[in-house]
Amino acid sequence: MFEENSPSRHSTRLAHPENSQETNTAVSPALGEQEKTGHVPGDDSESFGSCGDLPANPGSPRHRLAKLRLLMSRQKAEYESKIASLEQRHRELQAEIKATRSKLGQQRKRYSLVEMKMRNAERAKEDAERRNETLQKEMEEFFETFGEINRWK
Repeated sequence: MFEENSPSRHSTRLAHPENSQETNTAVSPALGEQEKTGHVPGDDSESFGSCGDLPANPGSPRHRLAKLRLLMSRQKAEYESKIASLEQRHRELQAEIKATRSKLGQQRKRYSLVEMKMRNAERAKEDAERRNETLQKEMEEFFETFGEINRWK
């Protein structure tokens, strides 16, 4: 199911450090480099002390275990920091979404109001055109009638 060098293999192999050959192959290349130099990347915090607190023999399983624990604690702190950052960003985005939804609701209300005003204006225009047509017809009828009256006189 997992490929031979997958990260999940590392966690299962490290649970049994008595088999040093498997432990050596399970340790990442970065850790191997750390063992050679005695330096752990990102080792700027002193939360677990310095490498001087580690067992004296750099090749011993205890030394490796101590380094792995130190590395894991730093990774945990880094991940927790990332999680906190992501949670903060999530809260910010949720607030932004809420504000955007509120603005969208206001825009919809304005749009509905403008639509209603346009329909009312259209109806008023149609009514005015009908009144004008009626008035025009009445005026024509009046002038026709008035003209006939003037002819009889």
